Amino acid sequence: MDGKAQIVNFSLRKEVFFIALGSMLGAGAMLLPTLLPNSLSNLSISSDFYTFWVVAARVLGSDNHIVGVFVHLSIATIIGIVVGLILYKTSMLNISKLSNGIAFGLLTGGIVTVVFTLPAQYFWIQPTIAEINNLPVQNVVFSEVFWIRALVSHFVWGATLGIVASILTRKKGTNYRCHRCDIEFGKLATYEAHEQYIHGPDNPDTKKILILGGGYAGVGVLNHIQEKLHNDVAVSITLVSESNFFLHTPMLPEMATGTIEPRHIATPIRNFCRRARFYHARVMEVDTVKKSVSIQRSSDGVSSVLHYDYLVLALGSKTNFFGNENIEKNAFTIKSLDDAIRIRNHIISMLEAADQESDPIVQERLATFMVVGGGFSGVETVGEINDFVRDSVTKFYRNIDPGTPRIILVASGEKILPEIGNLGVHAKKSLEESGVTMYTKTRLADLVENVAHLNNSEQIPCHTVIWAGGNAADDVIARIDTEHYKNGSLIVDQYMRLKNHPEVFALGDCSYVTDPRTGKPYPPTAQHAIRQAGTVSENLLHAVRGTDGASSFVYDTKGSMAKIGKKDGVALLMGREFRGFVAWFIWKQYYLSTLPTFEKRLRVGLDWFIDLFFPRDITRLD
Repeated sequence: MDGKAQIVNFSLRKEVFFIALGSMLGAGAMLLPTLLPNSLSNLSISSDFYTFWVVAARVLGSDNHIVGVFVHLSIATIIGIVVGLILYKTSMLNISKLSNGIAFGLLTGGIVTVVFTLPAQYFWIQPTIAEINNLPVQNVVFSEVFWIRALVSHFVWGATLGIVASILTRKKGTNYRCHRCDIEFGKLATYEAHEQYIHGPDNPDTKKILILGGGYAGVGVLNHIQEKLHNDVAVSITLVSESNFFLHTPMLPEMATGTIEPRHIATPIRNFCRRARFYHARVMEVDTVKKSVSIQRSSDGVSSVLHYDYLVLALGSKTNFFGNENIEKNAFTIKSLDDAIRIRNHIISMLEAADQESDPIVQERLATFMVVGGGFSGVETVGEINDFVRDSVTKFYRNIDPGTPRIILVASGEKILPEIGNLGVHAKKSLEESGVTMYTKTRLADLVENVAHLNNSEQIPCHTVIWAGGNAADDVIARIDTEHYKNGSLIVDQYMRLKNHPEVFALGDCSYVTDPRTGKPYPPTAQHAIRQAGTVSENLLHAVRGTDGASSFVYDTKGSMAKIGKKDGVALLMGREFRGFVAWFIWKQYYLSTLPTFEKRLRVGLDWFIDLFFPRDITRLD
């Protein structure tokens, strides 16, 4: 494979355009006799098509045969696109190869003749001609010669379509992968330049950009700089992530209760890494002096070292248990796909056990579910669990009295969702009305032997505690030799760089970013990470290219939303408050739109649609 590029990753939108363009040019080739002088326009093939167009135009209420030409061309193009989509999705034919393109075109031409032309002549054109000429339908007969001419003309159309689509696909519609570097280029010329520059005899050094983290921040930076540096062979891009997928974290509570399937909110990071090399590995150490990062391969623990010229730190955060080892050991967390799956399996196990239990005290303990944390994650999780448990008990667990389950939210603040002001009061009231027991100005002090000890001296027996009570910087981030905030996150300047290492950028949950207008820190939310990715990308490009124009990060929060139950939510958007069904609907539409691919949006949309009509699945996924 050395020195040879494999053609990969056809662009579906480009392929559709190429086929449509090829169809138009093919129509010109097929209908060339109609464009010749009048002395040749009486050729039978021209006459056949002219009759076809006139009838097609009249069926649509027009006397202009040009209308029939557009009908003919449009239907042939649609069939060509449909055939192309089938071949594209099934990988049956790679039309970037000229011979395959011609074969595709001839196949399409034959299909158009059989699927469209033949039925149209017998069921559409023939009766219309008979009606126009006041003749019996059986007197309007198309000879075998007509069909031969029709088939040949459509072969001409198809061959032209195939040749045009094949040439354009090869030149403009594909990516070219260098297997030695595991990266792709959008142009053949760029791939060839890469071969000469990187793998040629001189083999000069490249500027190395290393991104650590595959969440909103890391993938956001990757997408921005890939687009700008796609054809710059002097720059290499690498991304390292402990997970091999990008996770749409706002939907984790729904996944934990079976509303959404796990793979529907997880997108493989390799889908994004066209111009970048991807390492599925854990980051072990960052050495800002040697400009190196030590990583450990996820599959077998093999270690290696990556070097960088520019480093982007987007490692997120870990759960902060505030030093309580019992809570850390015994409570569930809700930060990852594995967390959500474990929570779902555990809740179902507790309901199954409670359904078999005859002792009402033990049954109540099994059916008690506590969530700690009054922020968005905690509130949305408790709302989902409350709906899931109560609906499941009503529909499936007939030996559990509907009044037995206890769903508890413990919040250390005076209000829940303090970020959205008075809407937090509505959220608290709505959750209480749906059956959630609320503890505010209360902390979980300890968790020992399935008993939750609150700091108000109350003890609550329960087998399920989900901790959503705070975040802290990852240990790798905390060990970096630079200025840190008290939770271990990295303090950055206005350009999102470490103050003593301008070649290192930090963003997302692992960074401490202050608003230059107020001096207050920005909240560590997904919307801020996404906007920070744009600023970091712009400043990183200036640094790589050696140009001026670095931008400060200044952002006004557009709003905050929380889904607190079935068809219920709260939202503060652009200073306006929404609650109830409207807020719930806005939440759904917004987060659906932020999924990274159309496929994921379609799958999640179908999950939500099904959830409107059917109970949630209580299958335990071991």
